[in-house]
Amino acid sequence: MRIPLLRQLAVFALLALGLTLSPQIQAQTLQIDSTTADWIEGFANFVRWDETQETDPLKIGVINSPEVANYLAKRILNRTGRPSLEVSEISAHSSFEDLDIIFVGNGQKRHWETISSKCDGNGILSIGAQEGFIGKGGVVEFVVRKNRLRFFIDVKNAKRCKVEVSSKLLELALDPKR
Repeated sequence: MRIPLLRQLAVFALLALGLTLSPQIQAQTLQIDSTTADWIEGFANFVRWDETQETDPLKIGVINSPEVANYLAKRILNRTGRPSLEVSEISAHSSFEDLDIIFVGNGQKRHWETISSKCDGNGILSIGAQEGFIGKGGVVEFVVRKNRLRFFIDVKNAKRCKVEVSSKLLELALDPKR
C-alpha cells in the first residue's frame, strides 16, 4: 500500500512544481515574443529593399506565431520611422507578393525550402525562430543565448533574396560558425 501512496505523492509533487514554474515559463515566452517583435520591427531600419520606397508601408507576414503577430499589430499606432506597418498572419502556402518581411515561427521546418524559394529574388527578408533556418535559405535566425534573444544573419542568403543588410546590424549579429 505504500507504493501507490508514494506514487501519488510523487505525482502531486510534480504537478505542484509544474504549477509553480508555469507562470515563469509563460512570462519568459511572452518576453521572447515581445522581444522578437521588437527586433523584427527594428530590422526595417537596417535593411534596404531595392524597390521599396521609404514612404511605403512595411508589410510583414507572420507564419505560425500569433503572439508575435499580435505584438507587431500593437505597434501600428506607436510606429516611428516608416509611416505605417501592416501585419498579417499567413501560411507557407500563401502568396508572399507585396511582403517585405516574413517571420516563420516554430514548427515549420518542413516548409522552409518552400518559404525560401518564395523569398529568392523577391526582396523579402526571411526571419526564422528555429535552429537551422539560415542553413535552409533564411536570412535571419533567432537564437537564445544566456537568456537573451540574439540572431544570426546569412549575408549570402540576403543577397540572393535582394535585401541589403546594414553593417550596423551585422555587427550586432552572432557569428553562425561559433
